[in-house]
Amino acid sequence: MKDDFRDRSHLTKVDGGRQAGKPRAGRRRSLTEDEQVTCWQCAKDTGIETSVAVEVILAPRRRPDGKRSGGTKALVCGLCLARGKVTRLF
Repeated sequence: MKDDFRDRSHLTKVDGGRQAGKPRAGRRRSLTEDEQVTCWQCAKDTGIETSVAVEVILAPRRRPDGKRSGGTKALVCGLCLARGKVTRLF
């Protein structure tokens, strides 16, 4: 099982995968269509737009009885979390 997620040697960047006249994959063509959520930080760092999202609670607090309360639910990039960054997608 792979445990070192910093090694990106198995990934390659594909250049010229589509023609200029065709839309990019995952992008919507009208306001009524769905759009795939991709991470801008992964695209900037590694050149690969990833779409792994994890729902987390940012800045939770604990009450005196030990239960969690408060905080903000957010979708963050799972691969950025593996690299030690927190990139909020929404």
